[in-house]
Amino acid sequence: MREPDVPDASRRDVIWRRDDTVANYLGATRQAIPLAAEQLDAAMRAIGAFAVPTRSVLDVGSGGGSAAAAISQCFPVERITLVDFSMPMLRQRIVRFEGSPWLVDLIEADLQDPAWQDELPADQPAYDLVVSRYAIHHLPDDRKQDLYAEIFGRTAPGGLFVNIEHVSSVAPVYEDIFESLIVEGMAATSETGQDLAAATTAFHARQDRETNILAPADLQCGWLRDTGFVDVNVLMKTFELAVIVGRRPNM
Repeated sequence: MREPDVPDASRRDVIWRRDDTVANYLGATRQAIPLAAEQLDAAMRAIGAFAVPTRSVLDVGSGGGSAAAAISQCFPVERITLVDFSMPMLRQRIVRFEGSPWLVDLIEADLQDPAWQDELPADQPAYDLVVSRYAIHHLPDDRKQDLYAEIFGRTAPGGLFVNIEHVSSVAPVYEDIFESLIVEGMAATSETGQDLAAATTAFHARQDRETNILAPADLQCGWLRDTGFVDVNVLMKTFELAVIVGRRPNM
């Protein structure tokens, strides 16, 4: 496995290589995400409705690998390839998939660099299913578009791309509502008994806040169509959280 280049210090997403940032996300922040189970359920329903083969699954920006793990519990899976540039996240994946019955590839690669594809297994040129969850919004918009084209090239004919993503609000009022949902979730799941005021302070002080580069869901759907995906749709949207799918044509 090639060691990726250390990102420039000016890059906002470099903090995802820090243990404290990952621990904070996997703890308070992820637990506070509203309707996370429902988002995964919407994705599973689309996978089932399209009768997409799931023998091979590529999880792009996989984090702890929760999306791929959920899919493997619902569908017949033989191989899972997990890609992330954060070693603390990689360690979470090692624990999650240790002793699993599937062939699991753990790939340390940076999605900012088109060469991330060079690290994928040479014997798996395309995947039945490509998924991503709360990852691509850390990339600049031009890089998002390029990555969608790269993902299209790695999706087998008839395969599906599912992106569970943090998107931008169309007006400040919706951003405020989304913030209140997260803050309420942080307070409700706090192990230290945070009230809403303390949760609000923690939300605004969180380390990963500046790594977000959000784009509207409808704009991203357009990018997917331009790339070649069909049946592109927003399956579910709750303020700044969206489940977006696109299918690669059979031919």
